[in-house]
Amino acid sequence: MTDTRRIVIAIHDVTPSLAADVRYLLDACDAMGARPLTLKVIPNEDGRNDIREHPEFARLLARESAAGSEIVLHGYTHRAAHPIRGLGPRQVRGRLFARTAAEFLTLDCRQTRERLLAGRRILQDAGLDPRGFCAPGWLASPHLQHQLRDCGFQYYVSMLAVHDVIDGRRVWTPWIGYMGAGPVQERLARLGGDVWSTRGRPAPVLKVFLHPQEARKSVDCARILQRIPRLIATRRIVSYGSLVARQS
Repeated sequence: MTDTRRIVIAIHDVTPSLAADVRYLLDACDAMGARPLTLKVIPNEDGRNDIREHPEFARLLARESAAGSEIVLHGYTHRAAHPIRGLGPRQVRGRLFARTAAEFLTLDCRQTRERLLAGRRILQDAGLDPRGFCAPGWLASPHLQHQLRDCGFQYYVSMLAVHDVIDGRRVWTPWIGYMGAGPVQERLARLGGDVWSTRGRPAPVLKVFLHPQEARKSVDCARILQRIPRLIATRRIVSYGSLVARQS
């Protein structure tokens, strides 16, 4: 029987160029009853994959939303706009693990606002209504959360938490996941994800993230998928939005 512990299952980098692998992950989750899902959608990958120009993919997202999947805005192009500058922890992590993808770590305040509004407009034009945002690589400048609030978003997903951008509340979300990257990153993801399971008492909330890149062929992806049935047997699947929803 499912207890009071919760789990979020999120598919990242949902974009037309990765449609086949996105569908593979959707089908795999369906087969194990892992619903509802959270879909992190890139509205205009590389600046040339506007989902409005891919009607079949947009219809897939609309069906997912109607079936209860939560749509999260995941960057605008998912590509760095400028070289990463600075020597802080974010910048170092960006250079090491997301040099080309750390889009929202390379924008000023004006550019951040423009891309947040443009990305949400694309999703809304496709019949979707994102309330939350996750920066590519979970990397962004400190001013992002204020910009999200001003642009009408309700929450922000970072690597280790989901943040209510209205009142500042946050819920910690330790994780396991598949990066869809090289062997070094997958090994680091395994090591980081194992931390939550070696601290004695299980975490109240856990997130599982799945990237579609090479998902059909990856042993690392298969390993994560194989863990999901055991996790959802003792946890209730929820959305990020529900974790920070206000009580009436």
